[in-house]
Amino acid sequence: MLDLSRFSREGRTVFVTEGVGRVGVGCGRPFAQAGANVVLVDLPADALSPVVAEIEALAVAADVTSEAQVRDTVVQAMARFGRIDVLVNVAGGTRRRNPQVTQFTCGPLLDMTPADFMAIYEANVTSGFLCAKAIVPHTQAAGSGAVVNIGSQAGFADYADPTGDQLAAYSAAKAAYHALTARMAEQWGPQIRVNCVAPWVFDSRGPDGQQRPSAPTSVGREGEPDDIGWAALFLASDAVAFVNGQTLLVNGG
Repeated sequence: MLDLSRFSREGRTVFVTEGVGRVGVGCGRPFAQAGANVVLVDLPADALSPVVAEIEALAVAADVTSEAQVRDTVVQAMARFGRIDVLVNVAGGTRRRNPQVTQFTCGPLLDMTPADFMAIYEANVTSGFLCAKAIVPHTQAAGSGAVVNIGSQAGFADYADPTGDQLAAYSAAKAAYHALTARMAEQWGPQIRVNCVAPWVFDSRGPDGQQRPSAPTSVGREGEPDDIGWAALFLASDAVAFVNGQTLLVNGG
């Protein structure tokens, strides 16, 4: 008989960064449906309430590129639930939609300032490192757990940038994230499994909110937030206990 209980997260706690963004909500929703306690972390504070109305969760306003704020948020989560079993590092992206956190600009490398380049790295890589550094010791103390980093197909060497090399720094950051995933898995196994979801053909809206043409996929549609969330739940579940240090492409073919 198929044991679907291995996909259950009943009684577990998942910590999701950038929790009010489309991907963050898409990740929080499947974990909530699987029975997990959900901690959503994002800014601004008033943006968290509508999400909590959809997903019963502990919502904490914090900037995950700040070590002090990450540490304080983990303290709140531990005080509420007593454990953190899964970390889903969503924070990052190709652009900032949130004026309350450090902004960055994507563009051709020769047009970028060093500050822009490092801000992209900080948002997409350092944030995940800081959250893992604060959470993993608690997860290790509990005996087992999982980290799921959200990377990107842009982080692969054979990726062709449809925006005319506007995403070079972002691609470099995501490639670093994929490599960091493997190193985390080596250092923290066997107690903590660390894997990565690398989506593409997702969220083709421009900065003005208008839909832009997107590349075709073999499944015939663009990716949805829940497509990423269900992949994250899969990688965090006991059903794939032998999967570690991997980056899973979720791109619709």
